[in-house]
Amino acid sequence: MTDTAIISDAGFALHVTGGAGAGFSLTYFGPSCAAHGTEPLPVLPAGPDRPPGPRLLAMRGDGYDGISHIEAVRLEDGRAAHLIPVSIEQVSGTALHLHSADEAQGLGVTLEIRLGHGLLHMRTRVRNGGPAPVLLIRCAALLLPLPDWADEVISGYGAWAREGHTARRRLDAGFSGKASRLGRTGFDGPPGIVICAAGTTETVGRALGAQLAWSGSHRIHAERLRDGAVELCAEAIYEPGEILIGPDETFETPEALVVLSEQGLDGLRDVWHAHARRQVRPVTRPVHFNTWEARYFGFDEPGLIELAGQAARLGVERFVLDDGWFAGRRDDRTSLGDWTPDPDRFPNGLAPLIRAVNDLGMSFGLWVEPEMVSRQSHLYRARPDWVLAFPEEAAPTGRNQLVLDLSNPEVVDHLFGTLSGLLRPGGIDYLKWDCNRELYPASRNGRLRATAQVRGLYDLLDRLQAAFPELEIESCASGGGRIDFGILPRVMRFWASDATDAADRIRIQDSLSRYIPAEMIGSHVGPSPNPITARAFPMAFRGLVSMFGHMGVELDPAKLDAGDHATLTQAIALHKKLRPSLQAGTYKVLETGDASLHVSGLFRAGSGEFLLRVLRTAMSVYPLQARITVPGLPGGARYRVRELVLGEESGRELGILTAETLAWAGFQGDPRRPDHGRLFHFLPIR
Repeated sequence: MTDTAIISDAGFALHVTGGAGAGFSLTYFGPSCAAHGTEPLPVLPAGPDRPPGPRLLAMRGDGYDGISHIEAVRLEDGRAAHLIPVSIEQVSGTALHLHSADEAQGLGVTLEIRLGHGLLHMRTRVRNGGPAPVLLIRCAALLLPLPDWADEVISGYGAWAREGHTARRRLDAGFSGKASRLGRTGFDGPPGIVICAAGTTETVGRALGAQLAWSGSHRIHAERLRDGAVELCAEAIYEPGEILIGPDETFETPEALVVLSEQGLDGLRDVWHAHARRQVRPVTRPVHFNTWEARYFGFDEPGLIELAGQAARLGVERFVLDDGWFAGRRDDRTSLGDWTPDPDRFPNGLAPLIRAVNDLGMSFGLWVEPEMVSRQSHLYRARPDWVLAFPEEAAPTGRNQLVLDLSNPEVVDHLFGTLSGLLRPGGIDYLKWDCNRELYPASRNGRLRATAQVRGLYDLLDRLQAAFPELEIESCASGGGRIDFGILPRVMRFWASDATDAADRIRIQDSLSRYIPAEMIGSHVGPSPNPITARAFPMAFRGLVSMFGHMGVELDPAKLDAGDHATLTQAIALHKKLRPSLQAGTYKVLETGDASLHVSGLFRAGSGEFLLRVLRTAMSVYPLQARITVPGLPGGARYRVRELVLGEESGRELGILTAETLAWAGFQGDPRRPDHGRLFHFLPIR
């Protein structure tokens, strides 16, 4: 076999060649070019006489010392899969398939590669055409040789209410990346990493971003091999014995996504945001009021109607009833699984509350946690065999709850029927879908089923969206525990963190914005002092932090003094006025030399206008603060600059500035005081 294939799209190209005994060689991946030559690989000292080189569908056995793309064995005799390249199939100008096979086992493997909208899509399919079952031990969605400029790895880390931290490391020998092994994406952010050249900044330098579109256990890492080559691997983690492929059966991995940029990290962000927006239908995102930090479990119908009235007077557009509404739920130790309104709190069901909320001009949303069950519940007593870890009566719990087995179609059918019963009467147009614990153990009757659990969740969400096409769902997992491109097509919004602390939210939302557009990130004004950190912040600062996101409120309005009430009302009104720009803008982080100064902008394509937000979290080292510069604007452009101030209808005119002035000299926009911020509107002069 000797073959060559080239695909290209949106200014990028990928070249693959194949030759007998040489596997599939990735000869080029980068900006489109007219031609790209290849040179023979040198024989390295103490190395194979035929150097394996950078390959796709790589397998060990010929001197290659990296990780294999796939590891599988035939159950009847333990024979390991040994794949031989078969063909390169040019599917179209933007797609190709690489076919390998182990003919002795009847096993065929296809790597599907596609370019579209500036993204590289890769997925692996495994087909068992033999007579015996094959146990799949591991199978990467992507195993990609990286270019020589791959010097550093950027990855996320964090924990509950501490999401959004970033590590940047030199890509030296060995592995660098991240993994989640508890059946859920995790608080360390989406399953992705960034590979970049040394010195790459937000706006300058080469970078490659990779994401695995999967909501379960995963591993994504870069490895520098002994010969100095670097490879990127993205894969779902399969538990032992979990993936058994029977005769004539096919298994496919989740999809891996790759983005390239020559304009620094901002170039990656732009492509990820465009991709995310294509995955969901466009909606106007109403300002939320969530009851949790206002009432926790302490409410009844009259009290909620009063609370809804207070929310409406703030200008809120959607009222979301959080945990505690269903039968017997007074704390987090009971009643999950019994999704019927509590008769003591709601003697006539939820309908009177929904009508009251609608009469106030707001839509209604509801918190649910369908994947979970409490031992103290009617559902668990009736069907203990529906729970992961069955029949272990002393199975470990998290937040006092167990996980329903969504690999069981009966369980999925039951949940679909229960949720449909809530939604069918109408009035509930939004579900805050929570998942407050990970999968441990991810088994039932001793059979591991973490992968099937995720697929069962996807099936349930897909069925609900098909049955209720106007329904909006938020992905929440104790905050930011399940944010990824696998669940994204099934939800409209992500709850970034249970932390509503304004200073922490700057970091959390900024980190998440590397992948997810601001309008999909739930961003709420919380109480002060904050219930998690005990820090206090001015209302104007909390409002500005929440404004660059899907804005919401999560506090008790009755506890606000007149000044804070007026400021929050004004912030909500300003957010709604600016919403067209906020929800369609390109989000960018502007670099400053002050770690306590956060500058970000939303640039609206087409109109040329943009909003610039400047937030200060601590005193400047020097009393004379640096000016704010805005690089990258079109040359010769002129802007009328206005500061938008809460409480001032028209704002403050700052004059006219040119793109060159903004890029080189900047303007005086520092808030000067800690926990204060400023918001500027730049309108182009035609």
